[in-house]
Order: sequence, then structure tokens, then C-alpha cells
Amino acid sequence: MKLKRTSLLRVLWAFLAFLALWLSLKFAPADMNQAQRTCLGIFILAAVFWITEAIPLFVTSFLILALQSVLLAPHIDGSYRVFLAPFFSSTILLFLGGFVLARGLARYHLDERMAYYLLDKVGDSPGRVLFGMMAVTAFLSMWMSNTATTALMIAVAYPLVRQMEPEDPFSKALILGIPFSANVGGIGTPIGTPPNAIALSALKEVGVNLSFLKWMVLTVPLEVFILLVIYWVLTMFFRPRASKLKLSLEKMPPPEKREYFVSGVLVLTVLLWLTTGLHGIPSSVVSTFPILALFGTGLLKREDFNSLGWDVLFVIGGGLSLGVGVHRSGLDRWLLASLGFEKLGFYLLLFIFAFLAALLTNFMSNTSTAALLVPLVIALGKNPLVLSLGIALSASASMLLPISTPPNAIAYGSGMIRVKDMAKSGAVITFIFVIAISTIGYFYW
Repeated sequence: MKLKRTSLLRVLWAFLAFLALWLSLKFAPADMNQAQRTCLGIFILAAVFWITEAIPLFVTSFLILALQSVLLAPHIDGSYRVFLAPFFSSTILLFLGGFVLARGLARYHLDERMAYYLLDKVGDSPGRVLFGMMAVTAFLSMWMSNTATTALMIAVAYPLVRQMEPEDPFSKALILGIPFSANVGGIGTPIGTPPNAIALSALKEVGVNLSFLKWMVLTVPLEVFILLVIYWVLTMFFRPRASKLKLSLEKMPPPEKREYFVSGVLVLTVLLWLTTGLHGIPSSVVSTFPILALFGTGLLKREDFNSLGWDVLFVIGGGLSLGVGVHRSGLDRWLLASLGFEKLGFYLLLFIFAFLAALLTNFMSNTSTAALLVPLVIALGKNPLVLSLGIALSASASMLLPISTPPNAIAYGSGMIRVKDMAKSGAVITFIFVIAISTIGYFYW
């Protein structure tokens, strides 16, 4: 019965999405040209499917590509190929290299080895254990999927939580600290989370090229600050009763030669990413190195290649392709003029878009949130770097609900926290997150 009701809801949302497309083509405002009307319909349709997930997100990307190629291409300068290009752009290649590195780390358990090594140094006070768990989670999330990182760290934390008294509220802090840190950790590198890719690609289109190192210089200070905020909020809401906690970490066997090789590939790739300004090789081209090194030597197999996050790459590609359509059709400029954003002061604009991104990302994917909002701020022409970064980073403020992001769902699925535990602490953190982005972005970026 439940399955039937879910199927009916999906059909209903699909009907409404295509109805919105038809209505925009027939009854859009008179001051819109045909390209803008068509793109508005596709934009609304994509938003409905991204918010409701009536069809898988990557399927929505292919739908965007098909509709833009058939309906929009005849009304703009250029061919349907401009909508195809984003699906294997330099941004996609950069992320593909990151996925391969993450697969290598997981395949040879280097992620576990790094986590155990770092956590072994934190001591036994509750505060240090919490911050150690958060710091390790955030660091791993800078290079790996935040979902995989959360699953790993929840498994590490589980034995610790089980040995605590059942009524000790600090167990909730330990569990919540992991998904919150995983969400925030992704902002620290260009490959950390898909919204970063949306912002990077959009900025490149207007001549703003951010290197790997420059991105980290701009975002890591904010990441550290938000981690401190998360730590403070969690320790305020869930104070520890025990004076000491002891992490029970598994002893791992000595590393093998293959692990040393994968570690070397990781270190060399990161160094090449960080020194693009010295050697002149684009970050996207550097990303081919781990692909060649790990698959070419046989350390990763065909099944590893097939298990990479291809669906995520296509979701990013769909978002980038929609951004091309919004810009080429002039829909971005029409929306901004109609909504009056061009008349607002810069700080207010930054706050509004950061708040909007932080709100939307709790009810739809962070990639979709960035894909909808970044093209609009690019069209404003008012410091696109700051506004695009503000949206991309705010899209990682997914801390209100278990459905907001997979890490939240994993933590909630542990059975150790309730929705209200996540909502009350997440709301405070999200509010401070938006204020921090608006302030740091305005004065530092």
C-alpha cells in the first residue's frame, strides 16, 4: 500500500513538473522572449524533480539535457553541443580524479588507518575525544565522500558510545558531531563536495579561475571556525557526565607495499594540485595522474571503476548544463531584474543568497541547490567570486533534518539520536554558519 502511494506521488509530481513546463511556454510574462520562456519551464521542472526526487537526480540531469537540446537550442546562438560540454568538463575530470583517490584509500583501508592514527593522539577527556572525532571526520571529508567518511567514523564511535552510561547526553554530541563535521569538511577543497564544482565552473565562465590552493586559502579558515562553532554548540546542548572517555581502537596490521604506493599517489596528487601555479598543469589534468597510476598498475580493478560515483558526476553535469541554458537564454538577467535583486546592497545580497542556499539544502540536494542559485548571482555581475562561494559553502549547511543529507541519515539510523536533537543543535549552527559566511565573505574573500 505504501509503495503504491509513493508511486502515485511520483506520477503526480511528474505531471505537475511537465505542467509547469507547458504553462511557462504558453503563459509566461509578455516581456520574456521564447528562449527565456522555454528555459524558465525547464528550470521549474528541474527544481520540482530535484526537490521531490520523483525520479533519480541523475535522471533529471539527462532530462535537462534532452529538453534543452530539443526545445531551447533552436532559440539561442549555438547548438545543442553547448549543453553536452559540461558533462565532461574540466570540473567533472577534477572530481573524477578525487573519486579515484577516495576509492584507492577505501580499497586499501588507508582511510581507517589515518582515522585510527589521528584518534590515538587525542587523549581521554570528553571534549578532546569529541573534537578529535570531528577534526578527523572533517579532514577525511575534504578528500573523500562525506557519506563514506560518516559511515567509517560512526563505526569508530559506536563502541565508545556503547560503553557510556545510557543517560549521558554527551553520546548524542559524539554522534551528531560526525555528520555535521562531514558536511562542513567538504567545503575545504574543490573536490570536497559537488556544490564546489558548480561554483568553480560558473566562475571560470566569467574569467575567475580559482586554483586548488587558492580555494583552500579562502575556505579552510571558515571551515575551522565552523568546526569550533559545532564543537561549542554540541558541548552546550549535550554536556558530558563522565570525566574520561577511552576510545577502543582496533589494531591494524603493518602497512603493505601497495598501501605505501597508494599513499604516495595521494600525496603527490595533492602536492600537484596545490602547486598548479608553479608547474602550470591544470588541476583537472593533474586528476588524470591517480586514474593512470591506480588503474594502470592494477591496484584498482574494473569493478572499482564501475563503482565510482558516476551518478554524482552526472548530477553535477546536469546542474552545469542547466546553468549554461539559464545564461545563454538570458533567463538569469530577466529573473534578477524582475525580483529586484540588482537594487539591493552587496552585503544584503550575500546574506539573502547564503540564507536561501542554507534553507533549500535541507530539503533538496546540495548540488541542486547550487545549480539553481549560482547562475543567478553570476548574472548579477557584482563580485561573482564572493556570491558564488557564499552559495556553494552555504549549500553544505545541511544540519536540520535526517533527510537533509546522507551523513545525517546515517547518524539518525544509528538509533542514538532523535530528530529534535539534530534540529535544535543544527538550527543554531546553521544560523551562525550563514552569518559567518556573510561576514567572512564580505571582508575576507
